[in-house]
Amino acid sequence: MLTHIWNRFSYIIILFILALLSAAYLLVVMANQPSYQSITVQDGDTLWTIAKQYNEEYSMTVEEFIAWVGEENNLSTFSIKPGESLVLPIENPTLSTHSDYELVMNEE
Repeated sequence: MLTHIWNRFSYIIILFILALLSAAYLLVVMANQPSYQSITVQDGDTLWTIAKQYNEEYSMTVEEFIAWVGEENNLSTFSIKPGESLVLPIENPTLSTHSDYELVMNEE
């Protein structure tokens, strides 16, 4: 019985297993990469003012921050315009529901 199923559906079974393994691999790889914050440039923003605004959230000098933003966003000049979207070298905060719940419960 099993050999009959294998002979008839072996290609589908192998394809399904490969798809599952690929999906698991992508999930592991994506989970290990930092997720950076993205902002929309407002009127009057410059790379310098944005770097100063986020200076406590990154471990770079202002010059390194500006160079990183320029490189990661493929900026040909350091001039930015309102409405543009920029990726910043600041990791998105991760949600931790379990530890937050414990903190609330222990505050009594």
